[in-house]
Amino acid sequence: MRVLVLNAGSSSLKFSLFHDLGTTPTAEGLVDWAGARSRAVLSLEWRDTPRRAEAVVARNHREAAACAVDALGVAASKDLIVGHRVVHGGIGFRNSAIVDTAVRARIAELCSLAPLHNPPALEAIDAAQESLPDATHVAVFDTAFYADMPPAATIYAVPYEWHANWGIRRFGFHGISQAYCTRRAAAMLDRNVGELSLVSCHLGNGASAAAIRGGRAIDTTMGFTPMEGLMMGTRSGDVDPGILIDAMRRRGLSVDELDDALNRRSGLLGVSGVSSDYRKVEEAAVQGNDRARLALDIYAARVRSAIGSLAVSLGGIDALIFTGGIGANAANLRADVCQGIECLGVRLDVEANASCTPDAEISADGSRVRVLTIRSREDLMIATEARRAVEALARQ
Repeated sequence: MRVLVLNAGSSSLKFSLFHDLGTTPTAEGLVDWAGARSRAVLSLEWRDTPRRAEAVVARNHREAAACAVDALGVAASKDLIVGHRVVHGGIGFRNSAIVDTAVRARIAELCSLAPLHNPPALEAIDAAQESLPDATHVAVFDTAFYADMPPAATIYAVPYEWHANWGIRRFGFHGISQAYCTRRAAAMLDRNVGELSLVSCHLGNGASAAAIRGGRAIDTTMGFTPMEGLMMGTRSGDVDPGILIDAMRRRGLSVDELDDALNRRSGLLGVSGVSSDYRKVEEAAVQGNDRARLALDIYAARVRSAIGSLAVSLGGIDALIFTGGIGANAANLRADVCQGIECLGVRLDVEANASCTPDAEISADGSRVRVLTIRSREDLMIATEARRAVEALARQ
């Protein structure tokens, strides 16, 4: 049984091919067209073969998915499963789902709640179904990991009818990554996942933190949409809703203008004026750019605050996890975040933090809380979940 994994980002598509029950992909690659809507670069690496790159025409996720399928030479057959990452599954999807017309329609209904994510996922699904019609396509949802959070963590303090009648609640995101990191942390600590209390920080262009007890999420920073919570690359994270009311009432901003500002022109980009890329903002700060320095300070402060809140909700933690493109690779950020949360029992090993590559432990000797950097394996989790969904269907 082969599993092709497609993971659509805002201006890229990651893909991996797994054979049988292997945990290491046979091939993995990326189609990236950031900043160039008509030309893209496709990079592909087969196991034990150097990565190669070539220019391709990919103006959207539909074309990128077609390029990925063609580059892999995947044949359309009934033994092929295609796993698709879908960010927002709403109330209806508590588990992964075989993609049919009804499932696709329900994913499409949620596009307004995840405008940077669900539409690209649908484009990739459509292209893959067209190229591989005999394969079984499975949607794997980021929100599923949080489906069983307690009501106190999911219900907003707004008129209760909004929840009862409209389905307004905290859904949570990055669940695929958090599920993997939970299992990986237990293995690294040589502990049973059922006995661990964890705070896991997935920090990338999108960012969130989750409180996890016994392998289950009990709280998270992202909410009804992927905009709530931490500061992100272009998303604002938490803001006073009064600001939005004032912007509409006194400044004349429309709903669409607010949507664009909060989703695409805020966060690291909005504060720094430099970039949504953490690395470029960090470079600008080193060169003396005060707004870039301020953006980094706000980012670290928001993460520190979230860790403190989530640790209290757990009643203490056994380990703190840093994952995602920024969390797993930005040593300066981890140092800034950990400086100030020693009261929680976190002590960082400065040298280990500066020199580590994930997966690694970076806590100092004697630290009550273990601090881990983990390379997120969303590809493996999607492949695992896609197989599970197909096996469950076969047993029916």
